[in-house]
Amino acid sequence: MDYLHQLRARVGSRKIILAYATALIVNERGELLWQKRGDFEWWGLPGGVLELGESFSQCCVREALEETGYHVEPVRAVGLYSGPQFDVRYPNGDEVQQFTLALECRIVGGEGRADGQEARAQTFFSPSAFPTTSPWYAAMARGWQKGQAHAFFEPPRSGGRPPRSNARPPTANGDYIMQLRAAVGDLPLIGVGSNGIIFNEAGEILLIQRADNGQWNTPGGYSDLGENAAETCVREVYEEIGLHVEPTRLISVRTQADYSVTYLNGDQTQVCIATFACRVVGGQLRPDHGEVAQAAYFAPHALPEPMPARARQRITDALLNLPDTLFS
Repeated sequence: MDYLHQLRARVGSRKIILAYATALIVNERGELLWQKRGDFEWWGLPGGVLELGESFSQCCVREALEETGYHVEPVRAVGLYSGPQFDVRYPNGDEVQQFTLALECRIVGGEGRADGQEARAQTFFSPSAFPTTSPWYAAMARGWQKGQAHAFFEPPRSGGRPPRSNARPPTANGDYIMQLRAAVGDLPLIGVGSNGIIFNEAGEILLIQRADNGQWNTPGGYSDLGENAAETCVREVYEEIGLHVEPTRLISVRTQADYSVTYLNGDQTQVCIATFACRVVGGQLRPDHGEVAQAAYFAPHALPEPMPARARQRITDALLNLPDTLFS
């Protein structure tokens, strides 16, 4: 049984956050591949839900082959689509808040053919004549057309204003990951969240030391229902260290098999993390001593130990300062 069916067997049709990869497959004429979907009446883009142990790239390649018959290579992160305006209610009643990484892909082999189940037909469309589609696919197609190096993300709906001490986005439902864990028991999960990368004027990076395991990390945490990825970053940074921040750039979106975390109680979660470059716009550095033992700035060449490999990867991604949004 795949991950999604295992999860739905325990939670039913209730709204959950799922990580997806969507493939924007481009041919040599610069046309985009669209599918006539089997579940909805509109045209859509190939893609699907991550399986445990997969990266976004691996999911994108697998789903593209299964649904379209093409072997593809992801070449660019187009955008991260995560806000409640992109929520989905499937014909069977299942509800989803998306955490979807859209990837531009080039064709490297295969023979194009719709699978006849998820897609009844498929056709390449010119950018000037895209078909009728859903709000999220339309947003992805627009993002692809812009051709920007840095991937799109939805800004916080506060318009960049610092949140109040107890503020969450108006549609947010707190402690989602704990509620989900209570419903699924010891089932391994794929959890989504955000981290913030904050440098001071001396070029030092702000890190926190977790109170539960003593590891150093970048500030951040899991997403709640009703908030987008940038809002998760803003909320988590404030809750953990008291700073108001503005996400300015999406540095990376990563997950893979070794992003699995085993907590002290034995719960296992594969984390999918959006990492944002952040600008401090207010607040005072004040660690939340429930979750955070201490917070401090460190020179990039003198990072503290212990630190998980995925945190080092985030810092390395940030220091590269590349024009593209990185992904795995």
